[in-house]
Amino acid sequence: MFPQINTYMLLVQKFSFVLGSILYLLFAFIVVKQTTMMSKNVSDKFNTVLITFAYLHAAFAIFLVFLTLTIL
Repeated sequence: MFPQINTYMLLVQKFSFVLGSILYLLFAFIVVKQTTMMSKNVSDKFNTVLITFAYLHAAFAIFLVFLTLTIL
């Protein structure tokens, strides 16, 4: 019925998904920064495990951004 409104809504939806994945990537980098700062101040036997999970989380967030850009 209204083809222009439908395409504009689809464009807004795609833009919001891309923006959300980029914001999530920013959050993942903040988690990495806070984890490395914490491990410098607090010594524990699980620091390497926490840092590894933080970097894996950031890697998956990067993969999410590339996935949203390629699919959308």
